[in-house]
Amino acid sequence: MVKILVVALALFAGLQVVARFWPIVHSDWPGGPMAAGKSVQTHLSGLYIRRDDLDFAQIKSRILANPRHEILTLEPRLKVLLRSRVWGFKDIVELWRDENGTHLRGHSSFGGFDWGSNKKRIEAWIAR
Repeated sequence: MVKILVVALALFAGLQVVARFWPIVHSDWPGGPMAAGKSVQTHLSGLYIRRDDLDFAQIKSRILANPRHEILTLEPRLKVLLRSRVWGFKDIVELWRDENGTHLRGHSSFGGFDWGSNKKRIEAWIAR
C-alpha cells in the first residue's frame, strides 16, 4: 500500500513539473482558418468565437480578472496565458477586434485535448 502511494505521489509531482515547465507553444489556432461566414469554430483543444455584439473592453476585463493569468502580448491582439488551478496546464487566450467583429479564442498549449475547459471559460465570459 505504501509503495502504491509513493508511486502515485511521484507521478502527481512529475506531471506537475511537466505541466508547469513545459515550454509555451506560440502556435496559431490549431483548428485552422475560420471559414467564411462562420462565427463559432470548435476544436478538441479549444473554441474560437467571432461576434459583432461582444463588448471588447468588458471581455478584456473578464480575462484579466483571472488570478492565474500572464499577459504575453497587448497589441495587436491581447494574448494571455492562463493556468489551470490544480495541474497548472497552460491555455492561450486571444482577444482582438477588427472590421468583422470581436474575436475570442482559447486553446490548450499542452496536449491536443482540454476536456472542454476553454469552451466553458469563454462561454462564461460571454454569458455574464
